Amino acid sequence: MATSSSDDGFEIIEDHQIPLRPANAGTTAVTENLTQEPILTIHSIPNKDSMIVSIQPPLKPENDVPHVPCDIVLVIDISGSMNSSAPIPTGERGGEDTGLSILDLTKHAARTIIETLNENDRLAVVTFCTEVKVAFELDFMNKENKSMVLRAINKLYGTSSTNLWHGIKEGLKVLTATPVRENVQSLLVLTDGAPNHMCPAQGYVPKLRQTLLDHRNSTGSLPLIHTFGFGYYLRSPLLQSIAEIGGGIFAFIPDAGMIGTVFVHAVANLFSTFTPQAKLILQGDSSSELRVDLGSKPGLELEKSTGNGISLRLGSLRYGQSRDIIIHYGKSSKSRTVNMQGKLVYTAGGETREIEVQKMAHIDEISVSQAVCDYHLMRSRLCTLLRTFHPLEDTAENFNFPTTDIEDIRTKLESLATEIKGLSQSDEYNLSLFEDIAGESPHGQISMALSSTEFYGRWGQHYLLSILNAHVNQLCNSFKDSGPLMYGKDSPLFNKCRTELDEVFDNLPPPKPSRSVPTLPPGVSRPAMRMSHYNRSSGPCFTGSCRVRLAGSGSERVSPTIPIEYLRPPVSVWTPQGPRKVRAVLQSIVKDVEICEIDCLQITPWHPMKFQGKWEYPINMTNGDAQAFSGNIYSVLLEPDSNPDAHAIMVEDHICVTLGHGILQGDIRAHELFGNYQLVIKQLELLPKLPNGLLHCVGVERSPESGRICGLIGYNHLLKAEPKCQVDGSYTGSIRVTSI
Repeated sequence: MATSSSDDGFEIIEDHQIPLRPANAGTTAVTENLTQEPILTIHSIPNKDSMIVSIQPPLKPENDVPHVPCDIVLVIDISGSMNSSAPIPTGERGGEDTGLSILDLTKHAARTIIETLNENDRLAVVTFCTEVKVAFELDFMNKENKSMVLRAINKLYGTSSTNLWHGIKEGLKVLTATPVRENVQSLLVLTDGAPNHMCPAQGYVPKLRQTLLDHRNSTGSLPLIHTFGFGYYLRSPLLQSIAEIGGGIFAFIPDAGMIGTVFVHAVANLFSTFTPQAKLILQGDSSSELRVDLGSKPGLELEKSTGNGISLRLGSLRYGQSRDIIIHYGKSSKSRTVNMQGKLVYTAGGETREIEVQKMAHIDEISVSQAVCDYHLMRSRLCTLLRTFHPLEDTAENFNFPTTDIEDIRTKLESLATEIKGLSQSDEYNLSLFEDIAGESPHGQISMALSSTEFYGRWGQHYLLSILNAHVNQLCNSFKDSGPLMYGKDSPLFNKCRTELDEVFDNLPPPKPSRSVPTLPPGVSRPAMRMSHYNRSSGPCFTGSCRVRLAGSGSERVSPTIPIEYLRPPVSVWTPQGPRKVRAVLQSIVKDVEICEIDCLQITPWHPMKFQGKWEYPINMTNGDAQAFSGNIYSVLLEPDSNPDAHAIMVEDHICVTLGHGILQGDIRAHELFGNYQLVIKQLELLPKLPNGLLHCVGVERSPESGRICGLIGYNHLLKAEPKCQVDGSYTGSIRVTSI
């Protein structure tokens, strides 16, 4: 994307549409696939004896459909531990106890899925504890059947042991009855612990492998098996192994605050499936020895390859998102070319189809940009390192890497992060990888997972598997991590499904708590429960961030939303005057500042927002109530516009003013600095730019005459000058800090 410099020093983005197919997709020749057939391409990586094999599914289905029709079997753990409390994470140890259990939230997630299904979809519910039961047989989700399955889910309660194997086995059995060939079949398995009853003697992987092969022989198809692990007492390598053999993914749900975003993304990916089963077959000439990079392998194979060349099971492919595989070759001759044949075998509408490509790849040929090559090589190297934490046992199941041996891998990750940082200055995809590994809070979760044996043992071992799945399979699995947010962002179907599921989860009536709630003192009322509290992007140890609504083709209510901490120029956001591009995002770390909470919105007390058609101060809407907050807060500057209403964004369904709106007097929004666009620009130019693209502010400068804010302070400026920075309630949001 071309850029130029303005007089004020900011980069100006050329006003044309971002390609629907991002640069990381593996080719610059194809920006989007508007056909209904996948595109298979092979590209050399210069001087690396390697190539990128890229599979680009169609951008979207041929017909305008709500989602791809699905057969879903919910395999739900109802063992006694599922009755454990699921408090809202508040940033403090313990969180707020609402009386909801893990099973209560699981049932709410199930209701969300059911609510978004239609008469072309089928659903079944299988429960497992000591015994296994089909709580609802596979059936189409018309209005009557939806009511019946909801009643069945409401009756679930936790008891006794965890018989995981027979739960999976029964779920597969349910799918053998009356198959609908056009529907994507999947098992969604959710558990909070380790199986402890009737485990297969020969091991889960050998037993499941044979069971799936028998299932394919009898039905002609294979379902996807996705596993979800809730909490910290998981046998996550086993759940990973089950997902790999089942062609699915493992997702880690650390606490109640993540259950919404994880389920929403998992089902949105399912709803945007182009093919549930794809296999890549590659054959080189006699002088080449082909090898799949370890970081590109989806994991355990269902069956061994036969013959020469490579046969790689890819699992599912999704509309609008490429799969890009790194292949290495050894040359036994001095030839500068490799003759490659590639074939993609996939299912669509219950039929098996193939596409083939033949390419004479020149070793030094440059057919994609260096940034594309760098991104996929770095992504694959990251996945290779993450793979080392879960080697295979003799039973072919993954197991945890000893915590005493992580220092060497930690050093390698630090080295990789340094390399990626050098590539990320002008490339958002490499930047996203750097943020995953070593970005500033709330990013850098990979490094944090390895920062101590305590972190690794408690949550890191589970989290690293989950993010590995996202990067290997190139899918977005939550709102939390920057790298996975790159996947699916240009898929219209995925984004539509994600938005719908997100809103349904938040807006369904909250479940009735099954646990007793602590008694409050006389005169103290309990705040109303909102399910959005259980649908946050923050992981362990981090506070959540409010969601800003992006520009969309429909009304603001159906446009996608993202946490404001992930907002970057030049993304377009919703404003009352139509889409506007973001020009800058300001971030500051604050300590013990006042924050008003209005619904899910957390906002500084004097930041103007609209209420019933009028601009108001948040502090007046909460009757003076505010809470202390420490962490990062964000402000936004949009592109210039003479209309003040074009300088407002929707955050958590509330319209809030942005910087540089042009109003200097006669309005509640008026401010000498924050209303003056050019003054805001000049102040932002003084601030350092973080590697993630955000501008960083540590304090404010006040006018000695009026006491009002007249300047912003970066860290370097603060060291050189002597301003007396203090807490202020102005509506910059991120500017309310104390001096250091």
